[in-house]
Amino acid sequence: MPGRIKAGEGTLIGNAGEYYVAAELLKRGVVAALAPRNAPAFDILASRASTTVRIRVKTKSEEYTDWQWVTKKDGSIFRDLAQARDFTVLVNLTRETRDMEFYVVPTVLLNKWLSDDFDKWVRTPGRNGRPHDSSNKKRNLSHPKFRELLVEHRENWDALWR
Repeated sequence: MPGRIKAGEGTLIGNAGEYYVAAELLKRGVVAALAPRNAPAFDILASRASTTVRIRVKTKSEEYTDWQWVTKKDGSIFRDLAQARDFTVLVNLTRETRDMEFYVVPTVLLNKWLSDDFDKWVRTPGRNGRPHDSSNKKRNLSHPKFRELLVEHRENWDALWR
C-alpha cells in the first residue's frame, strides 16, 4: 500500500497540519489566522497582547520519519527568514488526534539544523565511498535522528511569546 503522500494526499496532510496548529493556538487564547494558500514566508499569523509572530507549518504523516523541504532557487530553505518572531511548527500528524505531536522551533534554529546536517551529509562519503551531490535540493529533518534536539520544543507554545 503506497504512503499517503504518494497517493496524492500531500496537500491534504499539509492543510490538516495548518488547521491543527491554528486550533491549538486558538484554544490557548491566541488570535490566529491562516495566511492565503502558498503565501511565500509563513502559514499563520498569531497575535497575543501586543506581540505578533509568523508561523510556518511543516507536517508529516505518522508513516514517515522525516519532515522534508526543497531549497529555493537561491539555495535558501526558508523565504524571508527573520531573526525574531519567526517560528516553524513541526507537526507529526497521526490518525488519532491524541497521539499528534507539535514541535515549536524558532525558524533560524531549524534553518541551522538543516544546513549543518546537509553540510555534514555532503562531507560524508556515500555508498561505495562515492561523494554526495552538493547540488541536491532536498533537506530532511529525521524525527529519530533529531529526537534529542526536538525534545525541548515539543508542545512549547510559550516559546512564541518570549
